[in-house]
Amino acid sequence: MKKYYTLLIVTFIISTILSSCIDENFKIDVPEGDRLVGINGYITNEYKKHEIVISRTMDFYSDEEIEMISGAEVIVYDDTDTIHFEETDIKGHYQTIDSVAGKIGKTYHLNVTYIDDEGEHTFFSESRMRENTPQIDSMVIKKVSNSFFPGVIDTAVNLYPFFLSVDDPESNYLINIVVNDTAFYAESYLRCKSLSLAGLSGLYFNGPEMVSMIGEQSIHTVENITYYQDGVSYSYGFPEIEEGDEITVYLYSTTPEFATYYNDVLFSFGSNPMMGTPYNVSTNIQPYGKAVGFFEALSVVSASIIY
Repeated sequence: MKKYYTLLIVTFIISTILSSCIDENFKIDVPEGDRLVGINGYITNEYKKHEIVISRTMDFYSDEEIEMISGAEVIVYDDTDTIHFEETDIKGHYQTIDSVAGKIGKTYHLNVTYIDDEGEHTFFSESRMRENTPQIDSMVIKKVSNSFFPGVIDTAVNLYPFFLSVDDPESNYLINIVVNDTAFYAESYLRCKSLSLAGLSGLYFNGPEMVSMIGEQSIHTVENITYYQDGVSYSYGFPEIEEGDEITVYLYSTTPEFATYYNDVLFSFGSNPMMGTPYNVSTNIQPYGKAVGFFEALSVVSASIIY
């Protein structure tokens, strides 16, 4: 698991930023606070095993392995049922004992308890599973190749879905894509794409009214760039999608709070304090000031297409 997935908070104050630095080894002395507990997890309306990951935050410049928290008691409950998690073979990773599916409209409560040398610690959170579009009606694939520079070919496969969006200005979405059962973007929230329709909520996505207002919208682009150097071909980016490949799009409906958290993480990860926006990432894990991360109830719909 990448460090930036569980290390979600960096707190520091820079009183003066110099306009230039001559010393290439210049390093800001970042004051470190108490180490916090990092909790990340979710429950969706998919029938499957869901996961909660528990770790500790690290020193800003640390290159050590993330410290995972083992031996915790993890439960998620609603007004009628309690879902129990158990630790997997991977330390700090907890999965539901059985496959379960959440329900849209229900509020789910997370409770994590563990004991260490300092005593017993309890953390909690809650999230309501929001409404989603009933279905993705169809998708269209368009392949585009550009050559902005000699010897460089930029190939993109764009995905255009058609669905009735939720009539709620606070609706937010995360988009994931799977090609031939390989999840390119599932390793981290950072690899998903966020989508907020704001004033366009309730419109048919890529329908005539929406297209007349903002144009046709691709929800994701799978890109591959090829260039030639000294007679050798080099490629980087995601593998080019080939004819016959199956592409599956997952559309997750999220809370506004999770959308804020997602953007906080997206623009705050990294080890260079001169880049990005280093500040306290939002969280819904309580007690506040003792933990970071997020617990989210996500409703999801999916659709597949053969390229």
